[in-house]
Amino acid sequence: MPEYDAFGREIGEDSLAGWRSGASAQPAPEPVPVPESGLEPAPRAPEWEDAAPAPRPALATAGSVTAGDPLGTASAGTPPARPSVSLPRRRRRSGVRWLVALVVLFVAVRLVMGVAGEVRDTVRDIEIPSVAIPTPEAPEVAPTGLGAGSLLRPAAFERALSDLRGRRIGRIQNLRLAPERIDVSLLTRRGTLVTAQIRAGGELRRFGESGAGFGAIGTIPYTRIDTGAPRRLVRAAAERLGRPATRIDYLVATYTSGEVSWGAYFKGGAIFLGDARGRLTRRIS
Repeated sequence: MPEYDAFGREIGEDSLAGWRSGASAQPAPEPVPVPESGLEPAPRAPEWEDAAPAPRPALATAGSVTAGDPLGTASAGTPPARPSVSLPRRRRRSGVRWLVALVVLFVAVRLVMGVAGEVRDTVRDIEIPSVAIPTPEAPEVAPTGLGAGSLLRPAAFERALSDLRGRRIGRIQNLRLAPERIDVSLLTRRGTLVTAQIRAGGELRRFGESGAGFGAIGTIPYTRIDTGAPRRLVRAAAERLGRPATRIDYLVATYTSGEVSWGAYFKGGAIFLGDARGRLTRRIS
């Protein structure tokens, strides 16, 4: 009993034997008789081919309408032309636009010119007040030594003391004399101390007043002050020191045992003492 494989073929059977060596399993076609006209007959289609193919559709001629060309515009051998679509032409308005832009620009320029003219006229009508610029005053030069304006000179010193006494503030408790100013402490009737200053130009500055309780301290009577004593002492001390009188810094008046004495303090640390008349008595340093 023959055995078969999984595809139903008998094992050992060569299923491709009929296709080898150009063998055809179909029978040879029968010869076609030649007609008497001498024309060779058309070859006969093999039996295994289907019927003759359907004839190609004839190309549409001008004026004919086919399924592929519903408009009937295609012609034989010519590709169908694309339908032309006529668009409405746009009117050129560029000239009008430029004209409008020029008119607007002209109006804007005229408006700006008019406003500028009004502003210019308004500015012309405004009166600018003249402001006087103050000139800076030259700094006041403080007098030095025994020069002009110095309070060490007898006339200037006497004038300052007369002004101070005439104000009736109080009696002199302490006095410091410099070329440019006088610093004093005045004992009032209330027993208070008033500090004041007299500048070389005659200005009096009052700084403050202490509380009561100083009525028992000593004071310097105005009548016991020799206004020429400061100048005499400065001259004598400067000569002994070997320096000009401009080196004097200040003098201090003291009142002890009913007598006025002076101390002259020079720049650099030199100190000299003098009596009520301004005569040099000794050098301290």
